[in-house]
Amino acid sequence: MNHKPWRKWLFIIIKVTVFIVACYFIYQVTQKNITALKSIEIENKFIFISIFFITIITYIMLMMVLVFAWLVLLGFKEPQRCAQIYFKSQILKYLPGNVFHFAYRHQQTKNEHFSHKQLGKVAVYEMIALAISALLVVNLLFLWPNEVTWLTGWLVIPYWSVVLIEIAGLLIIFQLINNSGLLTIISCYLMYFFGMGLITYLLIFVLGFESQPYLYITACFAASWLVGYIVPGAPGGTGVREMVFILLCTPKMEEYEALVIIALIRLISILGETGMYFMASKLSQPYRHFSTWSDKTMP
Repeated sequence: MNHKPWRKWLFIIIKVTVFIVACYFIYQVTQKNITALKSIEIENKFIFISIFFITIITYIMLMMVLVFAWLVLLGFKEPQRCAQIYFKSQILKYLPGNVFHFAYRHQQTKNEHFSHKQLGKVAVYEMIALAISALLVVNLLFLWPNEVTWLTGWLVIPYWSVVLIEIAGLLIIFQLINNSGLLTIISCYLMYFFGMGLITYLLIFVLGFESQPYLYITACFAASWLVGYIVPGAPGGTGVREMVFILLCTPKMEEYEALVIIALIRLISILGETGMYFMASKLSQPYRHFSTWSDKTMP
């Protein structure tokens, strides 16, 4: 008897359930804070629009850093073409299933003379490096232990020892993967998360919300991104990421402020990825210079 269809349907049910729960939570937060949301006023619309535009440009630049990391994983073979594929693929993650951007990237890159085995290994390395980088940033939450008692409260060991264990695990992973470019890749991913933290910080500033510590808000974004990345849910982590961000931020922010911030971040990412799709050819041109780096050893 073939049990694969049952596993497939179970996975679909889990994804739908997670999405519904996340959306219901966001709906409840919206209804609870509807008066506060309506009372939000933007004092200087020109400055708001200007900074919003800057955040979209910043987001695209951060995605270009992610593209560079992917090219490192590919050994800089056909860098311009592979970069173009990456830029085009990102918009597909919003299709139901949350896998079409990976499928498109895999299929199109395979046409550039990469084997399934090579691309499979690259995908695994990418997922591991992204998860490690996000987790490293999430550790910044330990700087505010009183704000994350839901995390520190159940730890049976001091939270500083958790960080040491993670570092030891990271060193072991470096040895097991034995990829010469892994340190460069993780550096790129850390740059992405800290850049997204800067975008979040700018949005808080321009909306006139109460100022928050940059490192705290960056860690909150990284944690919400990580959960949306690893937990089965909606396309692009929609709903799940927003729910986690609100839950993490509310000890220091008002619920409606966190809701507005993460909603704007979602809008920025959609607009940025749509722009990348149409500008993929031009955005990929700078990467042609890396063709000479093919098979070059990196730290």
